[in-house]
Amino acid sequence: MLLKIIRKVRNNIIMKKGIDISGHQGDINFDYIKDNYDFVIIRCGYGSDLSADDSECSQCDTMAQTYINECEARIIPYALYLYQYAADDEQARSEAAHIREWYNKSNPIGVFLDIEDADGYKERHGIDYYSTQALAVVWLDELADIKAKGIYASHSWLNTYMNVDELIEHGALIWEAHWNDDGEICDDKFAMSQESSDHHLDDGTRVDYDIMRDEVYNQLIGNTGNEDTSTEPDEVVDSTSTDTMYHEGDYVEYDRIYASSTSEEPLTPSAGFTSGTITRVIPGAANPYLINDGTGWVNDGCINSSDNGNQPSESDTSINVGDKVRVLVNATYDGGSFVMYYDTYDVIEVKGDRVVIGIVKDWNDDGSIGDYDVTCAINICNIERV
Repeated sequence: MLLKIIRKVRNNIIMKKGIDISGHQGDINFDYIKDNYDFVIIRCGYGSDLSADDSECSQCDTMAQTYINECEARIIPYALYLYQYAADDEQARSEAAHIREWYNKSNPIGVFLDIEDADGYKERHGIDYYSTQALAVVWLDELADIKAKGIYASHSWLNTYMNVDELIEHGALIWEAHWNDDGEICDDKFAMSQESSDHHLDDGTRVDYDIMRDEVYNQLIGNTGNEDTSTEPDEVVDSTSTDTMYHEGDYVEYDRIYASSTSEEPLTPSAGFTSGTITRVIPGAANPYLINDGTGWVNDGCINSSDNGNQPSESDTSINVGDKVRVLVNATYDGGSFVMYYDTYDVIEVKGDRVVIGIVKDWNDDGSIGDYDVTCAINICNIERV
């Protein structure tokens, strides 16, 4: 069974999968991307060229805003990256300002600096490869208030020119290009790995293929938006505060959704994404409720109905192993999504509110389940018996 969220296990670590793209890819099918990948990383530009008018920014990626718009229209989590040309600290700070400009006008889950010399610019301009470590630290420090930021480099570049521990000390998530099975300089320190530069979309477009640690993905999704959600060490944010009408665990139905907790433009939910469970609350935010750890954000005005008891309904609790069920919301139990290829599914396992569904291929003589294909685990609130 092909799931939308296809996970890869690397060194026994579960990963999400994504792609990174730039203007080189041109027009691509974002509906296909929505159905087959968990995240996208978009090149917003290169170097330190800034402009109030993007059309005048000679070093902005010509497709960046288009890609951002396509992702936001479909609620696809996306990050941004900038290709490094800096030769000194001043230029490194300017490159930080460049990506901050993009960060402030969009809703990325993170920002990254691409440190390499694929086009030979550094070599032609006499930039010492070993200097990229200090320049990366300057860039990271300039963006200290942005929680989700990182450094991209190849395995060999990290191994030869960089100090990974120092980068991490300055707040970096490590995004390592690792195309060959030749060991990992980052070991358990990498957040993402670029696994291939020869991956292809449905139309044959060649893209880079990436995997991201589950816990990093969940952290970035939780930080979506430009708001500062940090707290002082002694401050505790109470997600059940009376400042909000709804709380974590509430199951709600809604008619509008937002790309982030600060977004002003509402989006129309896709079919099958008009309900879900609140998994995070930011009191005081314009759209304080995160749905299913990443589907999107909603506010009181979006919500049509809810189950504030946080308990399955009476009809839900009657679901048992072997039942036929219809999926109401194609959200997996851990907050992802999956493609629905069938009108009904068989219940393989029930543990509390967690139900494993799939297709039974063979039944035993005693009526128990024999051979089967698992589709996913799903919250019992998101299915109904038929």
